[in-house]
Amino acid sequence: MKTLAIPGTLCAPSLFDRLAERTPLSTVDWMALGSPADIPTVAARITPTEPHVVLGHSTGGAIALQLALAHPESVAALMLVDTGASMSGHGDVDGLLSMIRAQWGPALWRGVLDRSFARPPDEATMTALLAYAGAASPDVTYEVLDSQRSLDFTPRLAEITVPVTVVHGEFDRARPVEHAQRLAGGIPGAQLHVLPTGHSPVYEAPEAVAALLAELHERV
Repeated sequence: MKTLAIPGTLCAPSLFDRLAERTPLSTVDWMALGSPADIPTVAARITPTEPHVVLGHSTGGAIALQLALAHPESVAALMLVDTGASMSGHGDVDGLLSMIRAQWGPALWRGVLDRSFARPPDEATMTALLAYAGAASPDVTYEVLDSQRSLDFTPRLAEITVPVTVVHGEFDRARPVEHAQRLAGGIPGAQLHVLPTGHSPVYEAPEAVAALLAELHERV
């Protein structure tokens, strides 16, 4: 069974490189697909032609949830990493959207990336991540976050019947662990694992995430 990894907003697919060194996976650069970039459209564009284990990180988790609900034939299992059923309580989303329109530039990109890690990545990695963010479209960034803000999957979580693993960083500054607890609690049979990381355990704890991904594959 193949694994499809979906990154978050302004997160380069290379964020999964450490994980890919430990387990086979493919990533999708959905931000490069352009507008419209609402989550249902993004999910429809990247829907696999055969069932995959789908790993979604941050906004990628919302895209993964949309895939599971709108295109269930393409999702054999879900790993949802530092995400939630809605954006309620997710930092200052309205402020971030305003900044995308009024203050798009290096300070904004750096701020988003800085809060994505409990400890800063090495300089080469951060340089690459900043370059990716700098090449991204502000319109796509705004559209996907505005779409995510308007969505609440909570009433439909019980419809998800595939195996699900929820992973969350204990020190996530964007989303508290309670978001993961509510997400896992709403999906029948979902397993929750809290790791000693920030918002990006796929980069910060690749060995632990790879082990959890292997366990999820065994449940398919």
